Amino acid sequence: YTNETIKKLSVNYHSYMDLIKSGSIIPRVHISKGNRKIGRVLNVSTVPVMDCKNCKECKSICYAIGSYIQHTNSVVPAWTDNSYFARNDRKAYFEEIRKACAKRKVNKYFRWHVAGEIIDMDYFESMVAIAKEFPDFKFWTYTKMYDLVNFYVMLHGDNKEEAIPGNLVIMFSEWRGMEMYNPYGFPEFRVVFHNDEVKPDPSEVWFCPGNCDVCKECHRGCVAGETTYCNEH
Repeated sequence: YTNETIKKLSVNYHSYMDLIKSGSIIPRVHISKGNRKIGRVLNVSTVPVMDCKNCKECKSICYAIGSYIQHTNSVVPAWTDNSYFARNDRKAYFEEIRKACAKRKVNKYFRWHVAGEIIDMDYFESMVAIAKEFPDFKFWTYTKMYDLVNFYVMLHGDNKEEAIPGNLVIMFSEWRGMEMYNPYGFPEFRVVFHNDEVKPDPSEVWFCPGNCDVCKECHRGCVAGETTYCNEH
């Protein structure tokens, strides 16, 4: 995306936020029950770029930006409402996520951030707390906030198993041009670019099938915490 597209995203974001702050719009937390791409998985999103602190390299072709720009009547309100709560009323934000999990009787899976990112350490600590509160759920997220996650583990005695509940899978999202320090061996989500000279053999690695329901059924991929490959899209 061009700088003009990013600027348009920023304008949409701040214009909607101004309406919330003026009282013209009453926001609410939006928890999605799934979609065609990820399957029947509870998920929450915030705003790409605006809520992503480490997106300098990937924002130029971020699919979530396209959704935010194109769907002003659905995506903009939902993701911006969530962004508002995540930043201004975090207690209410996470309480709604807890309620959604408590109501779920089947398909107990939750994906953090179809769009958006881990905002800060306090936010991440709440993600960990919810995973501990719902041990029968499987939670996962893709993140480029490598330093934040690594620091969290370091604070817990350099013990990843002690720091991160087993039902919360943290996928380190790799991107060309970004330095990814992964001393604790988190599973990775790697993009295979169209112009890569050497590509992994699909018979030797796990490629994202494009729908999380597939991985749920065969207990592989991101849901299981297995390094996964995805073709550029």
